[in-house]
Amino acid sequence: MADINEQSQKFMDFMFSGLDHGIYSISDSGGPLIPFIMIQTGDKKEMKRFVTERYEEGVAAAEKALVEMQPKPDFGLIAFDGFITWEEKKYDAVIVRAFDKTQDEGFQFCQRYIPKEDGSGIEPTGNSAFLGKSENIILENPSPKTEPSKEPQKKKPWWKF
Repeated sequence: MADINEQSQKFMDFMFSGLDHGIYSISDSGGPLIPFIMIQTGDKKEMKRFVTERYEEGVAAAEKALVEMQPKPDFGLIAFDGFITWEEKKYDAVIVRAFDKTQDEGFQFCQRYIPKEDGSGIEPTGNSAFLGKSENIILENPSPKTEPSKEPQKKKPWWKF
């Protein structure tokens, strides 16, 4: 199981660069953030945005692009606009799902933001937060998923539980 406290500095810097880019992208316009992926192989970074008719389709297209990517990048992330509840209050937030191809799990982080007082965009509020783990969709060597047996199961007599 991947432990957030044992991740390389290079991977953590990559993940935070995705959060920072997401906040910067909407700092003047106020959002919403166009979903994007960022990948890194060696020292080379690339980014692609997903403009779709419905916002949710952009997030799904970004995920599909990372899943199908060959060869797998060292690191990958999906960034999108969402909501989180913090201390019983709902906030807009940039959410990043980040993946290292050598780890068995991915990580989710967010950065909350609020509208600027003059209405000219947004500004981050509070610290970025770790939201939890997720499936690693760029896992280099995923373990094979076991399929249920296709042999018919023998039923036990009702008196044997």
